[in-house]
Amino acid sequence: MKKIGVYIRVSTEEQARIQDGSLVSQKNRIIEYIEHQNKISKDWGQIFEFYCEEGKSAKNLNRPEFRRLLSDVQSGHINLIISTELSRLSRNIRDFCEVWDLLKKHNCNFITLREQFDTTSAAGEMMVFNLINFAQYERKQTAERISANWNSRAKRGLFNGGTIPLGYDRNTKNKGELIVNEAESATVKKIYEMYLTEGSVRKTQAAITALGIYNKKYTNKHGLEKGGKPFSVDTLQSLLTYKIYIAKREVKEKSGEVSHIQAAWLPIIDEVTFNQVQERLTKNKNKYKPDEWKNHPFSLTELLVCGECGKPMGGKSGTGRKEKHFYYGHAQIKNPFTKENTHQCQIKNVRAPRMEEIVLKSLKQLLNDPQLIQKWVQIYRSNVSQDLPQVQSRQKQLDLDIQVISKKINNLVQRVSELPTDLPADLFFEQIKQLNLKIQDMKKAKENLAKQTHELMKHELDEKGLVEKIRKTIERLDTTPPEKQRPILGNLIKFIEIHPMKIKIGLFAPVKATGTDGFVIENSESQEKEGKLIPFSPNQRVGSSTVGIGAPGQT
Repeated sequence: MKKIGVYIRVSTEEQARIQDGSLVSQKNRIIEYIEHQNKISKDWGQIFEFYCEEGKSAKNLNRPEFRRLLSDVQSGHINLIISTELSRLSRNIRDFCEVWDLLKKHNCNFITLREQFDTTSAAGEMMVFNLINFAQYERKQTAERISANWNSRAKRGLFNGGTIPLGYDRNTKNKGELIVNEAESATVKKIYEMYLTEGSVRKTQAAITALGIYNKKYTNKHGLEKGGKPFSVDTLQSLLTYKIYIAKREVKEKSGEVSHIQAAWLPIIDEVTFNQVQERLTKNKNKYKPDEWKNHPFSLTELLVCGECGKPMGGKSGTGRKEKHFYYGHAQIKNPFTKENTHQCQIKNVRAPRMEEIVLKSLKQLLNDPQLIQKWVQIYRSNVSQDLPQVQSRQKQLDLDIQVISKKINNLVQRVSELPTDLPADLFFEQIKQLNLKIQDMKKAKENLAKQTHELMKHELDEKGLVEKIRKTIERLDTTPPEKQRPILGNLIKFIEIHPMKIKIGLFAPVKATGTDGFVIENSESQEKEGKLIPFSPNQRVGSSTVGIGAPGQT
């Protein structure tokens, strides 16, 4: 019997909200098809799960329900996918190729009601890929038409939609135009005047917040109240540079050129005041960011994460009295008058050059002492040997569960045989059928556990390969400019977790079998002694460095 996953999708939330709309129609059509197939061939298939995607485009695979569907395919819960048409699954040829390979790997087929392709033949497979090409072409053509329409409207000075800026309301008679909101326009003028008085965005932000001036409050299409909050530095700067307030409409061409068209609404700020504000903003930017200060390359970007909250720590810079400082840190809270998104981690920021130096020295020290690698390879093997009994225990438990269910089936069969001939046994047969399906799922789970056992037993870290990989990485780093070191580090380092008292570095370590496993270095909080890092010493607590290896696929 086929275990079926039903995938239905609509592209917009509006379509999803329509009662008895497309989603319901898709579902009913598929259910009718499955019922028809079961009448033709008894026990043809049974629905395992419905996967309903609301308001998601098929231009990529970033769809939660579709990801869940593929996960169930990989786990063996599904061996057949049914959708109303191929474009519901994907409209991108590259994504479809990945999905196609995954389905073939796990012996899973798919059926689309509209096309009814036979994918077991070369001709059928060719037709599937041709249709996906057409679906991708249709999606891109639609995007081009929409883009051309927006560009045409922009050249006519019309408003293309989005959040209405403070100071304006939408013209209900012509949605491409804006009308001035008298009360809000006075607020906008006040903000521009205060900026010219205060002289900086930060001071202006503090002043308008003290006066109770907040951003635009409105009700969105879902009926939810939005806005009405204090300005942040970013939103205030955007307001001060928004040319919509002098009735100019920005138009971007494909060539990259930007022009400004007279907009179809009245200005709130006169051009003299607007230009004065822009000159002051430019002057402040040049004052605080001289041209001779070069940006730091931040070679650990996308690798460094906070060990407490797990969030990435991106590259940032700060201005000192004599020099510019570069560091890695959490996302900065721009608005000091609110406490939204405030993190409570002990480590807020770390100096970028110091952090990069610690990572490089840790790798060199590990390379200079191969015995450390040998020591922690044993820990790696110990972790694997700990996981293996757990997997084997789950296998034994499944065996016991299968035996219990088999006994239940035998008991039901015995009871059916003892029933009088005039009594129906449909309920017993249905129960036996469901129990058999459970046994099939358990056997599939046993197969997956057997594969996992095989993977755990065959993986063996290549110590020499790891040493060679670290050596080559260090050699390349020594001869590569800092701005080009990030991909080199990313090829060796999987993550760098920073904790209050240690730094944990995860490496991609070669294994003797195919693939890579996680190799973890734990480097305690760095301390310097006569200009050098204290050597690795697993038994020390402070200022020490230890190396550890994680289980396969774990960090």
